Amino acid sequence: MGLASGQLKHLRSSDPGAAGRLLAAADAALAAVAPARLVRRALARGRGGFRAGGVFLAAERVAVLAFGKAAIGMSWGADQSLGPLISRGLAVSHEAGEVPGWAELIAAGHPIPDRESVRAGRAALALAESTGPDEVLLCLVSGGGSALLEAPAAGLDLDDVRYLNDRLIRSGAPIEAVNQVRRAASQVKGGKLAARCPGRTATLVISDVGRDPAVVASGPTVPPSAASGGGAGGVLDRFGVDGRAADHIRRLEQDQPPRLSPPPGGAPGPALVLADCFTAGRAAVRFLSGSGLEAELHPGPLAGRATDAVRGALAAAPEGKALVLVGETTVEVAGGGGRGGRNQHAALAAALEIAGSTRRFLAFGTDGIDGPTDAAGGLVDGGTVTRPAPARRALETCDSYPCLEAAGALLRTGSTGTNAADLWIVDKTG
Repeated sequence: MGLASGQLKHLRSSDPGAAGRLLAAADAALAAVAPARLVRRALARGRGGFRAGGVFLAAERVAVLAFGKAAIGMSWGADQSLGPLISRGLAVSHEAGEVPGWAELIAAGHPIPDRESVRAGRAALALAESTGPDEVLLCLVSGGGSALLEAPAAGLDLDDVRYLNDRLIRSGAPIEAVNQVRRAASQVKGGKLAARCPGRTATLVISDVGRDPAVVASGPTVPPSAASGGGAGGVLDRFGVDGRAADHIRRLEQDQPPRLSPPPGGAPGPALVLADCFTAGRAAVRFLSGSGLEAELHPGPLAGRATDAVRGALAAAPEGKALVLVGETTVEVAGGGGRGGRNQHAALAAALEIAGSTRRFLAFGTDGIDGPTDAAGGLVDGGTVTRPAPARRALETCDSYPCLEAAGALLRTGSTGTNAADLWIVDKTG
């Protein structure tokens, strides 16, 4: 069931037809980043091996490591393309599900790693280290993998890693900065997993953070480039993260400066980004244009504070058109007891801005998960906010969920099985 068919009856909208069109555009975006189809198209068996994108890899056997929110779908795509060439594998997801017979499934913690994340990290290292000379380790990577796959660096434990993740996420740090610290605190991230693999690797990526495969899931099989590398200590300083674990990261950096390539003995193989948030955004624009609505895709990614991004999006949308935006914003959590996520926060901020108008605004996490809630985001219009004062208080205390729920503006989809960041649509055609 898609958004258009499953969510419209639960929403309160002054124009159900217009709301349904936006939901259908979100459905089109999700279809464009469906993981099984993307992987199936990228892989092809051949004599003596297989082709990944435009690269042929000789192999008698393939071991598969799939991790991230799209791991289950990506593993099925590999199974459909490579079939008996796959001898064994591991899939690490944030949820339980059915996987191919060759795969072990571990459901681990997200957005904060848990004991299963560490078990998954150890299992992934064991799989990599056991890859033989006639075998290729095919890594299927998607957003969310940073928390799901973890092996703490020497001198750190799970509680340390959880503390660092929680503090950085609550601080509103952008994902690129969070990943700098995650790489420093891990034995698998930043190309370190590939460095433990004596055989060859190939990496296929569905990205939630741009076109650099080293950034997605903190790049276990792709070492950071000079642009994406950098000082974890500086990030910790900038966002005020202190304590024993943070001090240990600073000391590690002083003793061992960050590498921009893996140590001798491990070399990353080809890495191909199959889709990203702009793939989803372009599909939404195509749908809206095909339905007779003028629409365009904002050229830059969403970034920065959600409330600031909302004002910018509303100002950038041309009158009489729809503007599609993709990327990922941040929210610095305030108040302590609020419920919501960055897309719900954005939807409530937009509802306050467009109150009394004929405009509409959709904010949606393509993974179907927005913060620690059962909602994916929200769809609001000029009639959503009828009492501005309580809505503003909810925004200030990061308590958007109950406010949007009371207004009939929440989107609930459950997990979508993919992850290509967030999709916003500003509709000024009313």
